[in-house]
Formats: sequence, structure tokens, C-alpha cells
Amino acid sequence: MTVPEKQDPEATPESRRRLWQDSVERTGLSEEGRKWREENAEAIKSMNEWVEKNGLPLAKYRMF
Repeated sequence: MTVPEKQDPEATPESRRRLWQDSVERTGLSEEGRKWREENAEAIKSMNEWVEKNGLPLAKYRMF
């Protein structure tokens, strides 16, 4: 998988997601990943909603 050496600090989360998705598709992992995301979509959505409401767990311990 090819990951850019330097990430653009101006890149949006959406553009980063597209870059990652393109990398995954090029490596042939897309079908396995697609199935996993489909099977776990409800859990992912639930966790994202929880984080939006409550913030990241243990965020106060982050050093950056």
C-alpha cells in the first residue's frame, strides 16, 4: 500500500478518506474491507455518534 510521505495539512477528512480508499482498492483489499464495513456499519455508526456526543475516550491523556 502506498501512503504519501508528506500529508497536506490542508487536506480535508473527506479527501484523506478518498486517498485511503484509492490505496485500498489498488491493493485488492476492497472486497474484504467492503464486506467488513457492511457487516459492521451499525456498530461504526453507533460509535461515531457516541464520540460526537461525548468526545474521545481518554482524550485528557493525549500528549498532542
